[in-house]
Amino acid sequence: MKGNKLSDEVYKKRFKPKEEDIRGPFFRDQTAIIHSLPFRRLKRKTQVFFAPDNDHICTRIEHVLHVFTNSTTIINELIRKGWKLNTELAKAIALGHDIGHAPFGHAGEEVLKGIVKKETNGKTNFYHEINSLRFVDYVAEKGEGLKLTFGVRDGIVSHCGEKVENEQFIEPDWGVRKLEKIEKLDKYPASYEGCIVRVADKISSLGRDMEDAIELKIIDADKIPDDMLDYLEIESSKAKYQFNRALLNKIIYDVIDTTDSTGKIGMSDYGFESIKSINEFSQKNIYDAEEIKNYKHYVEVIIPNIYNSLSELFDKYEFSIDHYKKCFIRSYQDFGDYLSAYKKFYEESDADKTQILVDYISGMSDNYAIRFHKDISIPKTVFK
Repeated sequence: MKGNKLSDEVYKKRFKPKEEDIRGPFFRDQTAIIHSLPFRRLKRKTQVFFAPDNDHICTRIEHVLHVFTNSTTIINELIRKGWKLNTELAKAIALGHDIGHAPFGHAGEEVLKGIVKKETNGKTNFYHEINSLRFVDYVAEKGEGLKLTFGVRDGIVSHCGEKVENEQFIEPDWGVRKLEKIEKLDKYPASYEGCIVRVADKISSLGRDMEDAIELKIIDADKIPDDMLDYLEIESSKAKYQFNRALLNKIIYDVIDTTDSTGKIGMSDYGFESIKSINEFSQKNIYDAEEIKNYKHYVEVIIPNIYNSLSELFDKYEFSIDHYKKCFIRSYQDFGDYLSAYKKFYEESDADKTQILVDYISGMSDNYAIRFHKDISIPKTVFK
């Protein structure tokens, strides 16, 4: 029977003490994540395409749910085949894996990376995986964190599913690490459940991104290569609505069968080459498309504007909350309210200005970031 090498006690150990109840530790982690404010804001965060007026374009929260369902499917079938796995652990990892993602999708993450590198002289970086762990450990619940288990926290910080085109197989890294000390994305998860979520993250976006790109007329379905359509057994005329389900139907069975036969979480040679082909096509025709580059221009204006304005404001007032309340700009008052709620946490943790501002900005939804940008940039009528 294939299963994890670490004990249940290791996976269930909480970052901070928390009395257990009838739900069990991993299901309880799921509910803690779902009820948290950072999770709720995912519904207003971009996955790839900024399209707030189109309800049918994938948002960050929908992506999280795709990873949730695909991970569950893979794990349940492996359990049926005799693997000793915990479905509730995988579900919790999937729900929390992107909870610290920046607004505006990957474009927002790249902009925050640049800001952090500049402000720290290259000593630190911004990774949404590490930021997601910071959010569940500390930022959620006004600095108290969600007090999640090691297994869930480990899966979240190690979930990196993008930009891993050469990962045909992965196996757990059985080391028990101090997760809050991680600064680089150089480790695999310490559980099979975490590895499965990592693979699910890798496959869950490709099909939806393709359908969304067709919907938004970024690509024409007729341009999809025949070998990709043959692999999925669909026609180009049906790609707009069937590409994602056809891809998942193919690759999920492939992952299950390959994993069960090899003992490693991964795909067959044919499946892996097919996924690489789809990813390469998407990179060239979707992610590097002119429309996406134009969208990044706005992100490169909005986020630095917010950061620079808050940086000047914090230099001036720091934690003198009353001064923020007197600001005529409403968004600055909001920032003051945030600092008031987190003052104790930031002072006790000795957080620097950059960390405080990155916490605040990375937690923003797209809508709120745009509203904040407008509020500090466009004058209001002050005379009547």
